[in-house]
Amino acid sequence: MSISNAFQSRITDLVEDSGFNKTDLAKLMGVDYRSLSNALNYGIIPTPRILMRMADYFKISIKYLLGVTGDEYFNQSQTKSDFNTRFNLLCKKKNYTYYKVSQDLHFDQSYITHWLQNNYLPSLEFLELISDYFKVSIDYLLGRTDDETPNK
Repeated sequence: MSISNAFQSRITDLVEDSGFNKTDLAKLMGVDYRSLSNALNYGIIPTPRILMRMADYFKISIKYLLGVTGDEYFNQSQTKSDFNTRFNLLCKKKNYTYYKVSQDLHFDQSYITHWLQNNYLPSLEFLELISDYFKVSIDYLLGRTDDETPNK
């Protein structure tokens, strides 16, 4: 469980600007109230899947939601994609095997196999490692945008 004051501040501002109460907003975003409440009260960063729902609702990048960047620019993908598709595309584009990626990033290849075979999302820390490795944004890696440019 990660805690971030920058995330807490950003999500608080977004919720206040939305004009909805927290209960209704959680429903609109498709997240449980506890995840939103933990974010607002303690700065607890939820799972990547919940982060995506929050960012999708506000039409912002995950890095912006996390308070890592002040750049509000976000161009939502017009075609649906996902982590599995993008990860495989990036490996193919660079001619990298899963083994090479796992060795370069210093984690076991079984993680990649587990993510891809079970349609799981890696943790935020792994997503950041992988996106940095391929020099793409987390949003691109997750299929939320077609813009590969990492947002700092």
